[in-house]
Order: sequence, then structure tokens, then C-alpha cells
Amino acid sequence: MRTAPALIAAAGLLLVSLTGCTAPGSASCDTAASAGDATKLISVSGDFGAAPKVELPKPLYTKTTERQVVIQGDGQQVAADGTVNVNLMLLNGRTGDVLNQTDFDSPANALLALSGNLPGFAKALACTTVGSRVVAAIAPEDAFGPTGGSKADGIEPDDTIILIADIQGAVLPKADGAERPIPSGFPSVVTAPSGQPGITIPAMAAPTETKHTLSRVGDGATVKAGDQVIVNYTGVLWDQKSVFDSTWEKGKPYPFTAGSGQTIKAFDEAIVGAKVGSQIILVVAPKDGYGDQGTTGVPAGATLVFVIDVLGTQRAAQ
Repeated sequence: MRTAPALIAAAGLLLVSLTGCTAPGSASCDTAASAGDATKLISVSGDFGAAPKVELPKPLYTKTTERQVVIQGDGQQVAADGTVNVNLMLLNGRTGDVLNQTDFDSPANALLALSGNLPGFAKALACTTVGSRVVAAIAPEDAFGPTGGSKADGIEPDDTIILIADIQGAVLPKADGAERPIPSGFPSVVTAPSGQPGITIPAMAAPTETKHTLSRVGDGATVKAGDQVIVNYTGVLWDQKSVFDSTWEKGKPYPFTAGSGQTIKAFDEAIVGAKVGSQIILVVAPKDGYGDQGTTGVPAGATLVFVIDVLGTQRAAQ
């Protein structure tokens, strides 16, 4: 049996821990599927957070993707184009065979983007709530399409895919913390409804020391070193007053391991200790950025400004 990440990746789904996810802003709850004849035939028992017991008639087909919430959670609502932290089981509706399954008894290890992926997964999980268990019958056109899956998976073109998912967490589409005044000497920030920031550099010489502040204070989980964290950011050159990098413009947030050295040290240090939902304004002096060498899009000796939205975090395995 292939691992869940392997099958999902083969299907074209984006695992945030591997490839990032699509930026939010267009989908609505109107795209979510409803219960129907197919989901009514699927029996799912067991507690949230424990491996489900699944019974279904074979073969089971549907021409329209359906979903039913069998355990209703009371946590954060999942954005229609957001990202979820899930444990899941995938079955072939024709054969009843388990295609893939994560370890429901362990913390969820799959972060799934709902945008830019197989439509059936978005229809199944959009606008549910954290703590919910969802069962879905995904129609072929919303799954693997007319060619079916790979030969190794044994998925034929007209096969319905059955999904059972425990939603253990949700990633924010944008920083939603309480606003607070920006101290003097920092750039000012205004945000579009989507969350994308506009940054104005003050008419003063660039600071010679690295510093950061919060323009929004979140109340979510605190990011710790070693955690998987997901952020959106815009990077601006202080002197040139131009954007040199932006996840918003690329259309996918940036996942990385906090404190791992995957980013410049100043970026890491600003993230660790921040709460999910926060927006950070970070000013990086050249000595703490790319120094006298510079890098692609960043000239030597440049002072950098980052506006960072902390969207989600997943605790490192103990």
C-alpha cells in the first residue's frame, strides 16, 4: 500500500509540507458538497481521533460528489479555499479496498490545500469545522478524471473515491489578530480584503539595527523552534521602495521549519514565539540579511522589510 502523501501527491493534491498551497480569496461555501444517496449508504463508526470503522455496499458509485459530517466539531471554520490539517482514509468505492490511511491515533501529519487541487477534496472539506469527522463520496470527475489513477493504485476511470477525514486543524487565509499601533520608525502597512499588504517606507534613513514589531496580535498557537509553520509575506527593499519577493504574488504561502535555518536568521527569530494570527513587521539590517553579497533581486548592502502573516503551525513530533 502506498503512503497517503504518495497517493495524494500522485493525484495532484498539494501537501503544504511539500509544495505550499494556493493563496485564498475566491472560493465560497457555495462550492461545498451536501449529503446524498451515496453518503447515506456509508457507515462510519468510532471516535474522532481514532481509526474509523467503515462499512459500505460494493460497488458504490456516484455521479456527484457528496459529503456528510458524521461528527460535528466546534472549532475554527475551514475557509473554502484554505488549508486543513487532517488524518484521512481513502477507499475505492468499487472494491471497498483501502487505498491509503494515515495514523488516526497520532497527530495529523497532512496539511492539505483546498485550492489548486482535486475539486472533490475541496468540496468535501470546505467550510467544515475543526474537530469534525467528514465522510465523502467523490465523483470521478472531481477525483482522477477519465483516465483513472495509476495502475499501481487500481483506480478505474469511473471509480468513486471514498474519503473519511478527521479535521484536526485549519490554516488561516490571512492574519486575523487584533490590530495595534505601529511604532515610529517602522514602515506603515495597509491590507487589502484578501490580506495582501501594501507597505509604505518612511522618509528616513534605513535603520542600522534589525528590529521587528507586531501590527496584529494573534491569539492562536505559539510558534516554537522545530515546528512546521506556514506564512504569507511580502519583502521590500528599504532604499528602492520596491517589492523583491512576495508569496501573495506567487499565489502560495511559504511552509518551513521554524528555527531550522531555511530562512535568514532574522526572519526565523521574528517567527519563533509569535502566535498564529499575528502580523509581523520585520526590518533587517544588511549585516543580518544578505550583507555585501546580496542575492537574486536583492542588491548588496540592502536593508530589507518583511511583512509576515503567521497563518498556521504544526507542532514538531516529540
